[in-house]
Amino acid sequence: MSDYIGARERHRNAKATTIATHKFDVGSLVSHRIGASSERSLFRVTRHLPDGGQGLQYRIRSERDGQERVVVEASLQRAMS
Repeated sequence: MSDYIGARERHRNAKATTIATHKFDVGSLVSHRIGASSERSLFRVTRHLPDGGQGLQYRIRSERDGQERVVVEASLQRAMS
C-alpha cells in the first residue's frame, strides 16, 4: 500500500515540461486581422516572443508601410503566395 501512495505522490508532484512551439517561423509571410473588421493585411514575422497569457506572441512588420506590432498567434494565418 505504501508503494502506491509513494507513486501517487511522485506523480502529483511531477511538473509538466510541455513546451509550446511557434507555428510560424521568423521570416514567414502572414496575414493579420486588424481590429473588428474583416480586413487582413500582410506582415512578415520578425521575432518570436513568449506566451503573454493569451498564447504565443510574435513581432510582425507590415509589408505595406513597415509598421511593427506584437500579436498573438491566434490572430495570424499563413499568407497565400
